[in-house]
Amino acid sequence: MKNKQNTFQLTLLLSFVMMSLLTTAASAHKRWVLPSLFSVSEQQWVTFDATVSNNIFYPDRAWSLADVHVYTPDGSVGIVANKHEGHRRSTFDVDLNQAGTFRISLGGENYFARYPKANPQPDERPFNSVRDSNLQALKKKIPADAKDVKLMLSNSRLESYVTVGAPSSEVFKPTGSGIELVPVTHPNDLYQGEKATFKFTVDGTAVKDLAVLMVWEGTRYRNAEQAIELKTDESGSIQLDLPQTGRFLLEIEHAIDMPKEAEYAEKTFAYFGTFEVLPQ
Repeated sequence: MKNKQNTFQLTLLLSFVMMSLLTTAASAHKRWVLPSLFSVSEQQWVTFDATVSNNIFYPDRAWSLADVHVYTPDGSVGIVANKHEGHRRSTFDVDLNQAGTFRISLGGENYFARYPKANPQPDERPFNSVRDSNLQALKKKIPADAKDVKLMLSNSRLESYVTVGAPSSEVFKPTGSGIELVPVTHPNDLYQGEKATFKFTVDGTAVKDLAVLMVWEGTRYRNAEQAIELKTDESGSIQLDLPQTGRFLLEIEHAIDMPKEAEYAEKTFAYFGTFEVLPQ
C-alpha cells in the first residue's frame, strides 16, 4: 500500500513538473519578422511575416506594419508592397532589386506614459498607459489631474537580413540608435558545425554582460523552450554554437534609468533578430 502511495505521489509530482515546463514555455510571447528566403541567387521578391506568438515562427497575433524599413546595399529607398495586417499575422513583400545584403527592420522609437488609475476595478489593470512617437504630443494625451506620471522612451526593433548573391556589409553601419547588430560573422553566412560571432551596440556603445537569448525554431514540439542565454563580453560580442540547421531567434531586452534632468525617467531597448543556419 505504501509503495502504491509513493508511486501515486511521484506521478503527481512529475505531472506538476511537466505542466510547469509547458506553462513556462507558453508564458513568454515572442515577436519577429521572418523572410520566406534568407539567401537568393538572383534578384526577386521575397515575402515577410511579422507576428507575435508563444511558439517560435508560428503566427498568433499580427504585428503593426506602420514602421517597416528596408535598408538596401547601395543606400537607395527599399521597395515594399502588398502590406496586409491580418487577424493572426502581418505580411508584406520586398523587392530584392540589387546584389548584396538587405536589412529589414520593423519598429523604432516611441514614448510611453504610465500613471495610476483613480479608482481601478478589481479586474482592471491599476495603471493607464498612452504612447506616441512624439514626446510633446504624448504629454497632451495625459489628463491634467493625472498623478505619479512616469515617462519612458522605448526603442524596439524586429529585424532580419536577406542576401542576393554574395553577402555585403553596408547595411550594418551603426547609426548609434537602439540595439544594433554589428556582425563579425555575416548573418547570411551561418553553417552547421561552425561558430558565429555577433557584436551588439546599445546607442552606439558596446555593453558588457548584455543578456542575449537564443531560441531554435520548433518550440511547438518541445516541452520547454530550451532558450540558450549568452552574455556579451567587453566588446559587446557573443559567440554562437551552430550544431544544427534551421532557423533561430535572438532576443535582447535592456533598460537604463535616465538622470533626473531628463524629460523621461527610463529608456528601454528591445531587439528580435531572425537567422538561418544552412548545411555544409
